[in-house]
Amino acid sequence: MFIENYRLDTMIGGQPQSMIPYPKISDEDWVKWKAFLPVKSDVICKRELLSRPKAFLHTAYGIPPDVSPEITQGARHFDEIEVWGKRKIRKDPIAVGLTGNGERYLICRWGIDKLIPFEKIKSRSWLYHIENFIVTLLTSAIFWLGGAAAMLLAMSYIAGQE
Repeated sequence: MFIENYRLDTMIGGQPQSMIPYPKISDEDWVKWKAFLPVKSDVICKRELLSRPKAFLHTAYGIPPDVSPEITQGARHFDEIEVWGKRKIRKDPIAVGLTGNGERYLICRWGIDKLIPFEKIKSRSWLYHIENFIVTLLTSAIFWLGGAAAMLLAMSYIAGQE
């Protein structure tokens, strides 16, 4: 299991560096993360997380036991924790902390295989956007109904020509 923890060193010269010891996700980077991991699979409330036993995340959400301490430690700083991943598979998800004003912070990532570096994700984000668009289009009922209606119109037009 590969786990990347994004907790920052919070002390500089004995003084706290930041109230939240995790890197803030910029709006630009968030667009790229969402292209790579388009599905918000879980939303975990801080109160719920901190009041449950250690095995809760694994039992309730399928989060590996090795990752649970990272998320639990991060929960102290956030109102909610979101887990974002791929469609239908748990591939390289991320845990994101949300503050009351909607700011997002990266808590950790995990995966069975070596994790793709974020720089590579950023450079391929256009490819992930296209993939997400195609999947959304192909799973859309309106797409299929529109296609069927167009086919029926074409068939009736061709039948009327004979």
